[in-house]
Amino acid sequence: MNEEEPVVDLILIELSSEQRERLEHLADASRLRTALYPAPKPRPVRRRSRQYPGGRPTWRAPRLRRSYIR
Repeated sequence: MNEEEPVVDLILIELSSEQRERLEHLADASRLRTALYPAPKPRPVRRRSRQYPGGRPTWRAPRLRRSYIR
């Protein structure tokens, strides 16, 4: 692919003045929300150890289903 060719063809859309104002209002609200409430930090990744390669075991005993023959 040549660097001269655009990757995406831009489509120009004509907006009415009301639509443009609404879009600007939504963009401003989005920027304000991003500034006031930053994205939460992701939880730390659980590290695997050699002792427990699949992660820490759960020590709860599994419940066995018993089929009763009558």
